[in-house]
Amino acid sequence: MLSSLHIENVALIKETTLFFGEGFTVLTGETGAGKSIVIDAISLLCGGRSDRELIRSGESYAFVEGCFEELDEETLIKLEALDVHPDEDGALYLSRKVGADGRSSARIGDRQVPSSRLRSVAELLINIHGQQDTLLLADKSRHLPLIDSYAGNSAMFEVYGGRYERYTELCRRLEELKNKASDASFRREMIEYKLNGLEKAKLKKGEEEELEALRIRLRSAEKISGAASEAYAQLYGENRSAAERLHAAINALKRVSDALPEGAELIERLDSVKCEIDDIADTLRQAAQTDAETAAEQLDRVESRLETIASLKRKFATDFDGLLIARDGLLKELEAIDGSEGMIADLEEEKRMAYDALINAAEHLSAGRRSACLRLEEELAQCLEGLDMPSVTIKARLLPKAPSADGCDEAELLISANAGEEPKPLSKIASGGELARIMLAFKTVTAHASPVGTMVFDEIDTGISGKTAQKTGIALKNLTRKGVQVFCVTHSAQIAALGATHLLVRKQSSQGRTLSMVKALDTEGRVGELARIIGGINVGTAALDAAAELLSQAEKL
Repeated sequence: MLSSLHIENVALIKETTLFFGEGFTVLTGETGAGKSIVIDAISLLCGGRSDRELIRSGESYAFVEGCFEELDEETLIKLEALDVHPDEDGALYLSRKVGADGRSSARIGDRQVPSSRLRSVAELLINIHGQQDTLLLADKSRHLPLIDSYAGNSAMFEVYGGRYERYTELCRRLEELKNKASDASFRREMIEYKLNGLEKAKLKKGEEEELEALRIRLRSAEKISGAASEAYAQLYGENRSAAERLHAAINALKRVSDALPEGAELIERLDSVKCEIDDIADTLRQAAQTDAETAAEQLDRVESRLETIASLKRKFATDFDGLLIARDGLLKELEAIDGSEGMIADLEEEKRMAYDALINAAEHLSAGRRSACLRLEEELAQCLEGLDMPSVTIKARLLPKAPSADGCDEAELLISANAGEEPKPLSKIASGGELARIMLAFKTVTAHASPVGTMVFDEIDTGISGKTAQKTGIALKNLTRKGVQVFCVTHSAQIAALGATHLLVRKQSSQGRTLSMVKALDTEGRVGELARIIGGINVGTAALDAAAELLSQAEKL
């Protein structure tokens, strides 16, 4: 339950701390006194819109902090799933601050969190019902969530939601693949056109570097031939060449090898040198024999090949390695096009199986809803009878529709205002007062399905008075017997009399500024406030007696 609420600089409230107990708390006061400011503060605390207009004039911020205590086991489990834990005393503090610059900050305990996280936590602790919620009841798009809330369909809905997500994803992928396949012929032509030049070129990794090195050599073929001829002659081809001198040196050493200890080693080393010279000379001989005309022809072929490569590089705007990558990529893309028909067939089968699974889950969900509708109609009838609507019947109608995110059902609540009349849409028949009581009936019958520790009702008494108002108050009080802490902003003396705690909101002036003050009333104060609501401007003895009687009656209810 909400045990305390600290408010600073919210509208007309400068600073106040309110303490609450269990049960039914009512807030009353003159129109414009600031009753709804308390509700606005609670809404801000729960992650509602952080409007700068809430900040008290002349102040730089607005701040609200709430303390929640005596949390039940189910709520604690849900909070733990969100990694939220009360302090060592079992208290959980939520706070929200809004600056004049429009920025807001939120805290859970001493940890700063996003407003969305604060909202997720607050939804487990408190439910705020305003006049706008009552008006939205006339919107049939809101009816299916109400039925699901009553039915407790969360587990079935989770199964359906997972299958719907899977089905829609397959539909998206299939549509995407079909769109690609429909353009496949054009894409194939483009790929084959690009690939033709690359495939025809038969490029090999490292080929460009080898060709460029060969081009340099072929361009200098004549110089290389002359130099090689001269070097060959010096090493091998002329009298007294290096080869002859080495041969003479080896023969000379052989003659003294017996007397010269290292002679054998030197002869071996010279033999090695001679072999090396012979090999070099052979290479030079081949180089010297290069035909200039043959070299020119070979150079033409190399230049032509390099030009082919250069043309492809310009066409694809990349380097040589990029050409190889582009070729491999185009080949893979061509394979993908060829395989798209098989992929489409596979996805079609997956989609069919996913649809069957989706419809199966939808049927279970619909069956749960139909069963819940029957129970809901019966419980609503009993609850509405207690709210002074004995002849009103609510019918929950389900109609089939194509699968969507919320299932395969459309729901609409119909109302029969009088016995024997055909049920018609709420939006066309129900008055504001009837809508308010129907919404309260829903809150009452769904309290077990989505339990929260605290419920706040802002002017649930719209359009009702007298006996009907008293029965509405009794229904609110009965909610507390289900373990719910209830707050109600009201203009009805009958409802206010039923509160276990009565808070009076009133305005006063101080130093030229208007302030809203909130005060807990004792019995005498309650009699006076109820008499004001009953009697208006001039509160006489009759109004005071009537107020005292209301309180006396309320104690017995």
